[in-house]
Amino acid sequence: MNRPSKRNLSQIDALSRIYRLYDDYIDSFSHACRKYCADCCTTNVTLTTLEARYIHAFLGEKQRAALSGGMHSRIQTPRFQPAMSTNCHARLCAEGKAPPEEHVPADPGTCPLLEAEACTIYPVRPFACRCMLSTAVCRHTGEARIDEFTMSVNNLFLQFIEHLDPSGAFGNFIDVWRCLDSEDADCPTVPNQSVTVLMIPPEHREKIHPLLNTLNHILSRVE
Repeated sequence: MNRPSKRNLSQIDALSRIYRLYDDYIDSFSHACRKYCADCCTTNVTLTTLEARYIHAFLGEKQRAALSGGMHSRIQTPRFQPAMSTNCHARLCAEGKAPPEEHVPADPGTCPLLEAEACTIYPVRPFACRCMLSTAVCRHTGEARIDEFTMSVNNLFLQFIEHLDPSGAFGNFIDVWRCLDSEDADCPTVPNQSVTVLMIPPEHREKIHPLLNTLNHILSRVE
């Protein structure tokens, strides 16, 4: 008798599994990040529209309204607004083309999701927040310190999360949320792109292969 096939996954379900896979993978890693350590929680956070929909589905009506208000209040705040997505950057590099220059504000405002130095949506925070795992306390070093292999893992997940949302967009959290909140909003975002080449250096490929297999399996089940 044939075994029943495993049910397909929605994009939201697949994203949740990808988040869980990453969280489980880095759980044993040593890092300095702790609750109430919010030095890197700024308005520079980026995400895809699927990630914004994931957050939207998690929040209650009052929470969504409060978040929308917080985002609207930061419209004039200097923030990173990417000129390209992760997969676009990977493709341009593979083609030997120079990526467009990115401007990152040196002194961005604090993230509108913070309350008393703690994230109000921590369980469903974007991947850009999950992967900011510094081996040193940022306020002491002035920047996050992430080893090269962890950077490769982070890039792999960023590429797959974008690939999961082919008709969506990528941009600053404030802009993506406003676009989700209102069809009339001016949303300076960039379109998502599919994976064409992975940003994994040769020395990391063997070690990263099990994660790559699991990610491919998750995507193969998406409806």
